[in-house]
Amino acid sequence: MEHSLSAARVLMGDSLGFHIIFVLLGLTLPVLVVWFEYMAIRRRDTKLRNVAKFWSKIMSLLVITGVLSGTVIALQMSLVWPGILKFGGEVIGLPFMLETYFFMIEAVFLALYMFTWENKKVSEWLHWFFGVMVVIGSTGSAYVITSVNGWMNLPSGFDIIDGKFANVDVLAAMFSVSSLVTFFHSMPGYYVAAGLLIVGLYAFRLLKARAKDRGSAKYKLDYFIVQKLMVFVAVALVFSAITADITGKYLAKHEPEKLAALELNYETRTNAPLLIGGVSDGKGGVIGPHFEIPNALSLLACNSPGCSVEGLNATPKELQPPLYVHTFFDIKMTMITILAVVVPLYFLVRWKRPELLRNRAMLLGFVAISWFGIAIVELGWMMTEIGRQPWAVRGYVTTSEALTKTHDITTFGYLFPAAYIVLFVVTYLGIRQIVKHEKTVKGGVL
Repeated sequence: MEHSLSAARVLMGDSLGFHIIFVLLGLTLPVLVVWFEYMAIRRRDTKLRNVAKFWSKIMSLLVITGVLSGTVIALQMSLVWPGILKFGGEVIGLPFMLETYFFMIEAVFLALYMFTWENKKVSEWLHWFFGVMVVIGSTGSAYVITSVNGWMNLPSGFDIIDGKFANVDVLAAMFSVSSLVTFFHSMPGYYVAAGLLIVGLYAFRLLKARAKDRGSAKYKLDYFIVQKLMVFVAVALVFSAITADITGKYLAKHEPEKLAALELNYETRTNAPLLIGGVSDGKGGVIGPHFEIPNALSLLACNSPGCSVEGLNATPKELQPPLYVHTFFDIKMTMITILAVVVPLYFLVRWKRPELLRNRAMLLGFVAISWFGIAIVELGWMMTEIGRQPWAVRGYVTTSEALTKTHDITTFGYLFPAAYIVLFVVTYLGIRQIVKHEKTVKGGVL
């Protein structure tokens, strides 16, 4: 049983790790496409319109792969983790139903959007509206699915009387505190991740050009795109910081054992420090290089150094999350700190010494950090999911209880990572073909 449970958790982690990449790109590209088309319409700029059109082709492919990826996740949930739906199906059934409707909105308007790019009978603003509806459909779909995960972290919208569900409120479950906090913190993170990745791709394109040509008119559009994307990333980063603070306060109040594990806070105390570095020694101590920021954890929890922060000692040892999530948190915060320096630095350089943006070292730097956002998102979800252990539905259903009892996961589980590897390769080849075609099309943006 323990072997099957470990295998199931690893396979689910692999699946979610792949899926979230498709998700963050599939949610961000519609926003960017609509934004660039809006600028093209207002400026009467054909080149910006071509950029939006080019990106929309990749967006369409990613929507398709995102749906396939989500289907594999849904299949895995049914086959491997039936205990979750068996327990809470009547409470969290509504989000799954609404996800179908949001996907229908996204699919219908995506079809309209793509097939009316050159239709003279469709006005520019009507075409742009089709794109806005794609954003609404994709974002709505993201919310309802995120709400299910939020509900698993903080089950709500029901009472249990005599062992049975009573007073079920599906809207309270779908709009729980956890659902709202998780959604509004994850979305800016997706925007940062996808925006940085695209910046890195354009920086790499500029890097391949000869140094003397980088300042020419040929690459003017590339620098404009990078500039706008960096504004997009900067705004999203600010919202990420705001929602991170809200998330910290949510954890302190509603999931204190997760916050305690993230910070290796063993004892309930006031004036709790924020631990940077180190790992658990398994005996209630910290080993390895580390330091503490006095009072910072209490300030994060409730804006007061005198605030009492619950420690791991308040949770039975068998119900404590794995303490290695603290290392994930440290890595994530290190990357965020680097971005908090690099992003403002970009704007400072652009203001004071814009010619440095053509420097090889500067461009290499942007390529080097282009994957940071994706890593931060992955680490964030790892902290969320692993930090909930040993619960699948916190306080009600353990992960072992949620695992299928009718199948041996080791006999068919390999199919899931195999499916994602195939999907990833096919998606990469598809995007590569779109880029290759764009380079050969007259008037293309590449």
